[in-house]
Amino acid sequence: MPPGSPKRLAGKRVVLTGASRGIGRAAALRLARAGAQVLAVARDAEALASLAFESKPLPGQVFPHSCDLTSEGEVEALAEVAARRLGGVDALVNNAGAGVFRELEKLAPGDFEATLAICLKAPFLLIRAFAPHLEASGGDVVNISSICAVTGFPGAAAYCAAKAGLEGMSRALAEELRPRGIRLSVLRPGATATGMWKDIPGEFDTGRMIPPELVAESLEFLLSQSRRVWTETMVVLPPDGRI
Repeated sequence: MPPGSPKRLAGKRVVLTGASRGIGRAAALRLARAGAQVLAVARDAEALASLAFESKPLPGQVFPHSCDLTSEGEVEALAEVAARRLGGVDALVNNAGAGVFRELEKLAPGDFEATLAICLKAPFLLIRAFAPHLEASGGDVVNISSICAVTGFPGAAAYCAAKAGLEGMSRALAEELRPRGIRLSVLRPGATATGMWKDIPGEFDTGRMIPPELVAESLEFLLSQSRRVWTETMVVLPPDGRI
């Protein structure tokens, strides 16, 4: 079976955060289409229920689960729920992200901290909670980063800091988890046509951006790679290479 074949994902047990919209929603459907069992996690229970309903005809399954990923207790409970409901965990995809986008003087310290909580603290809590389950399965972690990790945007100081921190943490944890048989990769998409851009000051042409479905395609590739290789960071850009 060639590397990247969707058949590698048949029966794969995946926990996917930020699954109610954007990249996460597209990824949940794509992975279920490839036969994966997906625990779709987000705060919006109604959107998750809609996602699960849409996935019913697909070969895999999507199980909705509402959770506050910034709560240590809820994340620890999520790990136990996932292991019990899926029968184990083969992959954790840290996709959930949100930010407060304001210019410096208008960016309150609490807004800065809230952005770091969901984009940086939550992946830390999730990886820590799921590490024993992923070690048992020889599993994967994929942290969804952003072009904002390496490119600055006015009004996006908190989000850029959070994504840069996520990549720094990922490099350290990749080395720490490798001896335990856990493979950690970063997927860094360029500008992706999601609703987040409406919150960032400035004018942006989403028609020139990457569709979320194509970021999901890259995630599928990472999760279906042979265990004989490791992709440290995958960068996916629009055709013209801009952001």
